[in-house]
Amino acid sequence: MDMTTRFPATHAALLGIVFATSGFILWSSVSASSSLNNLVVAVPVAAVLGILVLLVITGTIRKPVDESAKTGVWGDLFLLAGFAAFCFALTHIGFDVATFVFVWAGVVMSGGRGLWQPPLYAALFTVLLVKGFGSLFPYPMLTLVL
Repeated sequence: MDMTTRFPATHAALLGIVFATSGFILWSSVSASSSLNNLVVAVPVAAVLGILVLLVITGTIRKPVDESAKTGVWGDLFLLAGFAAFCFALTHIGFDVATFVFVWAGVVMSGGRGLWQPPLYAALFTVLLVKGFGSLFPYPMLTLVL
């Protein structure tokens, strides 16, 4: 098994773009001002992105390739259309409801089963995300419920 079938070039390019962008944002924010108030969001986000990229790369390289796994284009296109609807709904419905519906649909599409687990996970994620962003950023977000 060669490396190109284990780690496709498109995945490597995307991870490289994410890694380079997070590095540039980190460099730009540190060079603009080293004040703690200016770096409270940029440094942790860039560090977490860098760590996640390295974890994805090492996990992909170490994992054996499943030859029987087929990737479906329709599922990817459906998820992309759902993300576009999510972005539209952020400003028209509200950050909380749009996030809840998108996460719920994503969990169900990823194989989440049961009647109460997907909406519970989506609700917990939505509350943490909305309250977390609300405490970090001073401008108000359009919300419907929270």
